[in-house]
Amino acid sequence: MADFEDSPILTKLLEDFVRRVEFALKDAVNREGVVDTGDLVDSIKAGTVNRGKGWISAHISFSELLRIKDMKVLNYGSVPPIRPIADWVERTGVSRFAYIPGYKRGGPQTEIEKIDRIAKGIQYYLRATPNIRRGYRGIYNDQLKLFLIPQFYEDMRAAANLYAAQAFREAFGFETTINLPTENINASRIQSAWNARTTKLARKPAYK
Repeated sequence: MADFEDSPILTKLLEDFVRRVEFALKDAVNREGVVDTGDLVDSIKAGTVNRGKGWISAHISFSELLRIKDMKVLNYGSVPPIRPIADWVERTGVSRFAYIPGYKRGGPQTEIEKIDRIAKGIQYYLRATPNIRRGYRGIYNDQLKLFLIPQFYEDMRAAANLYAAQAFREAFGFETTINLPTENINASRIQSAWNARTTKLARKPAYK
């Protein structure tokens, strides 16, 4: 019988897990209102399942900005450079800001001058207040720790039980009953994935 890490069930579980993580993180980002240009949400992507001899892995990728947005206390080690701030101001639009620092009401300003003044004002503020405290958002830590990872462990336990039962049947030629966890788990989905195996071993009859 094939090793458990080579089982198509495990591949399916990992694929489902990273897709659920992708959906949950995107939902949390939108819910907490930390969306700016959409780049942060778009950066959250479920990766493919990779396997080798004796191992299998999957990953979820996202911008480091997500970790920064999720911090309860943000400490600036140095003042950010003016160029990224100015780029952000330009993308946001000067009309979105309440006022322009140093604006002379009697004289006109070009769009570039307005962007530069707003960016310098933000830079000055960050220099004056390097530490930012804000309410905890729990964008990714809560989602993973409280919901997604525990659910994945339950799915893995159910898959291991099914694998053990199948191995027992193939080794001894008769069925055994293994109780599956029923809370927050779709056992039928796992069973269907198991039944869909295409290996010769899966098609081998239990009795000869």
